[in-house]
Amino acid sequence: MISIFFLWLLIILLIQILFKLINITKNQIICFFISLLIILFAVNLKVSMAAAIEGANLWFKAMLPTLFPFLVICNLLISYDGISIYSKLLGPLLCRPLGLSKNCSFPLAASFLCGYPLGAKYCSDIYDLGYIDRKEYIRLLNIASNCGPLFIIGSVSAAMLGNIKFGYLLLIPNYLSLIIIGFITKGKKTLSKPTSFIPPTPNKNFGQAFKDAIENALTTTISVGGFIIIFSVVIGIIKNNAPISIIFNNIESYINLPKDSLYAFFLGSIEITNGCNILATSSLTIPLKLSIISFLCSFSGLSIIAQVSSFTSKHHVPIIKYILLKFFQGIISFLITLGISNFFLGSITTSTSNTLASLDPYMYFIPIVILLILAFIEFVMKNLFFHVS
Repeated sequence: MISIFFLWLLIILLIQILFKLINITKNQIICFFISLLIILFAVNLKVSMAAAIEGANLWFKAMLPTLFPFLVICNLLISYDGISIYSKLLGPLLCRPLGLSKNCSFPLAASFLCGYPLGAKYCSDIYDLGYIDRKEYIRLLNIASNCGPLFIIGSVSAAMLGNIKFGYLLLIPNYLSLIIIGFITKGKKTLSKPTSFIPPTPNKNFGQAFKDAIENALTTTISVGGFIIIFSVVIGIIKNNAPISIIFNNIESYINLPKDSLYAFFLGSIEITNGCNILATSSLTIPLKLSIISFLCSFSGLSIIAQVSSFTSKHHVPIIKYILLKFFQGIISFLITLGISNFFLGSITTSTSNTLASLDPYMYFIPIVILLILAFIEFVMKNLFFHVS
């Protein structure tokens, strides 16, 4: 399955070379694809409308009840300097092992609990408020960026795969790959301002702070809903065009890949929900199926990347570097999942197996335990071997 990754890298490289050879500008490329989308929308009007309604229902039933209240609460915390409180409580545990300042703990906690795209939003928020500098902000974006446990446990494992225990196998690589990316990008020095730098608490009464929190949460929630609807339409158009599926099936048979693997990977690279759903119903073995789903959850897909870009574009963040690191994170997550699932599951082909009975919900806390151990080791090393009297 590693060949799929290299195939996509080769396709992207060849497309870039082609564009340079024929001297096409970025605006021309974007206009071409938008025009193509307009034509496809008009030709597939019924399918597009049905997909838009389905995306709106998904946003209304799944995203709005969870995302909006969480955003309001987090915005209130920021208004009353909750970042400094989180920095003191969670900073040593979450940030010190990763080489981040304590002020980064709030976006990390929000991302670990709720997933995309809240980590990117709160990274941008604390950067705007002056808690971190630009270098640490760019690095934090690649760490506070993961799939939410509710999506992995509920939507993917319980609803699609029919076994909630598979969520534990997916959740562990989802967090561990982030930790590995954190260590890879750590560098030698802390890139942030001193952790004692705390902007002054804004002088707001509760009514004004509550009003601002609701307005900000509404704007963000509606924006996320717009992305979900648009990408649902794109996915609906692609799925309705049989020639695209036939092309991918021919490629899979030509390079000896399992059926639906490349097609699901393609759709999942655009929007992870559809890709995971196709993989869940495929005939792949469970370890391979879980591994590809794990890659998609860590990579996130173009829909999530577009949402992240909407928060970071005003700061001119290099989005290509972000995408490459997310792709690398996906490969790490794929390999970890493949190793763990092969160890526990072997080559099972049914998604309703109970062989995960030995796994329990305490595996949720494995990444936290790892971070705690790393923080303790660093503390001991610093005080025993590098203490200066």
